[in-house]
Amino acid sequence: MSESINKSEIESSNKYLVGPGLGLIIMGAIYLIWWLIFLEDALGDIRWFHNHAYAIIILTVGLAWYQKSVISRTIGFSQAIMMPITASGSFNSLYMMFITLTILIIWIVAVGIERVSGKMFFKNKIQDKWWSWILMHAAIASWILIAHMGFVFFVGRVPQEAALLAHGDRTGWLSNIPSESNKFSPWFFDIALMIWALLVLYEQVKLGNNEEKKPWPKLSFYLVFLVIAAGYIGLVIDIMLH
Repeated sequence: MSESINKSEIESSNKYLVGPGLGLIIMGAIYLIWWLIFLEDALGDIRWFHNHAYAIIILTVGLAWYQKSVISRTIGFSQAIMMPITASGSFNSLYMMFITLTILIIWIVAVGIERVSGKMFFKNKIQDKWWSWILMHAAIASWILIAHMGFVFFVGRVPQEAALLAHGDRTGWLSNIPSESNKFSPWFFDIALMIWALLVLYEQVKLGNNEEKKPWPKLSFYLVFLVIAAGYIGLVIDIMLH
């Protein structure tokens, strides 16, 4: 059930445009467009759909930043949980792409209802201090889970990949995610992404609950472009070497 709020509360959600949300929206959109351009490759080997899932996850978490409501941030957090699950290769990447797309659609519908009605779900049923706590910690947890793309790659996939490849390129989790440890692009991108996550978490610690509603520091936003550039630089190197 939704509860009434002041119009100013909705408008304040977008008061400060530049921040981690906008950075993730740009990253997720560019990432998604790139892989849609090469959709034919993914259709030829559905394991590559894990990249589409990654992009949808990043995009959703970025969008959730701009609707400061419990339902928005909770759905965003639920979407972010799909990152380590997808990255682990435990499930079919095509299925994961459909799951993340479904979660994004649910977010759009829920936030659309809030925006059109001028009401936020559960607003008057949750104390203000807990409302703020959920908003902040759901965002923090989402950023950490996004960084798990790199964590899972370095801690889980890279150490195991050679042994699995010795038994075939579709052994174990390689049946759901292709071999990438010998490519520069994921190395560069994942390292840069984890650095971004550390920076945005540091900025959050500095701001705290931000009761004074100060604009978000812009460094993590600009770092997003370095993350994107790092991935493409790695890709260029991979193309040159192969």
